[in-house]
Amino acid sequence: MRIEHLSLVTHEHSVTTSVRGNVLSPYGPVRAGLTTSPTTPSQQLSELLNSLESVVESLNYKSFTVYDTLNTAIQGVRAVLSDIATDETGTDADRS
Repeated sequence: MRIEHLSLVTHEHSVTTSVRGNVLSPYGPVRAGLTTSPTTPSQQLSELLNSLESVVESLNYKSFTVYDTLNTAIQGVRAVLSDIATDETGTDADRS
C-alpha cells in the first residue's frame, strides 16, 4: 500500500541522516526526513476505500466477462444438442 511505502521511505531516510533538525529552504524551515505531510485517519480510510472500490470494479468486470463467456458456451452446446436431437428425431420418423 502507499502508506506502507511512505513510512518505509521516511524510515530509511531517518536512518541515513545523522543530523536532526530544521533545514532552510526558500519556502521556510523544513524538518529533515519529512517527505510527506502527515495523513489523518480519515484520509487513510478514504485511500483504502478508493482502493477497495477499484478492486470491486475490476472483479465486477471480470465476473461479467466470465458470465458472457459461459452464456456463449451454453448457447453453443444447446445448438449442438438441438442439431443432434433433430437428427435423431428425423431418423426415427423415417424408420416408422
